[in-house]
Amino acid sequence: MTELIPRHVRRQLSALRREAGGEDRPPEAESPPRPATPAVPVCRLLVQAPEELPPALEVGGEAGPCWSFRLGPEQAHPELREWLRRAAEEMGEAMTGVARRHGALYLDLETLGFAGVQLFLVGMLHAGAEGFHVHQFLARDYSEEAAVLEVCRPLLEQAECLVTYNGRTFDWPFLTGRYQYHLRPPPALPQHLDLLPIARRLYRGRLPNCALGTVETHVLGIEREGDVPGSAIPDLYHRAVAEEDPQVLAPVLYHNQVDLLSLACLAGRWREYL
Repeated sequence: MTELIPRHVRRQLSALRREAGGEDRPPEAESPPRPATPAVPVCRLLVQAPEELPPALEVGGEAGPCWSFRLGPEQAHPELREWLRRAAEEMGEAMTGVARRHGALYLDLETLGFAGVQLFLVGMLHAGAEGFHVHQFLARDYSEEAAVLEVCRPLLEQAECLVTYNGRTFDWPFLTGRYQYHLRPPPALPQHLDLLPIARRLYRGRLPNCALGTVETHVLGIEREGDVPGSAIPDLYHRAVAEEDPQVLAPVLYHNQVDLLSLACLAGRWREYL
């Protein structure tokens, strides 16, 4: 007879029996809260990579020189500046709240592949009372990797919390491996907040995948038009070195900046899950 009773009616009858004390079976454990649909976008923006690098400063120490780029809202590319303005209006307090609460430093690397190869760009972002600032350290050729590792160390050591996207699996092990390759001790690991597990918990099965580009499109409403794909970045770097033309890397630096700002926006939007 139970097959003739609709499933939703059977569930209601079971609930009534439990309330009346007729069953000892506990209700199903509550799952963690999840948003019913992807969040309303922060802004809808088509980003177009610039053709020229921003102004660079040559920095370095015992390991030699490399290039440093520091970008705040006033130095950013016009489209990126507009994104920053809109994000600050809607998410500014949330994002800076996350940064102040955690002492956050957002990290994203650009490398020549996976384990055992070089990195050539370390991108970091921090937020404070004056807004968001991006720091990027670029090796103009293969010999400058050690210099990049040297000049980015102070920011890493000052951070109270590192924020990444898949950084527990990739960015942090890769970075520490490069310090070890150059016979230098890695910076002490600060508290590490990896946003990828949060994305999977919230959106697995509801988005095509949980790659950063997919999540930023559906959650932040950001569409990258003209952005360099990650698979093309190593070849662009090899070309820049071969031609001795760092301007080839302008789209790569912009790609890295957008990744960092997406991290900050996602941390602000998911602040209740952190």
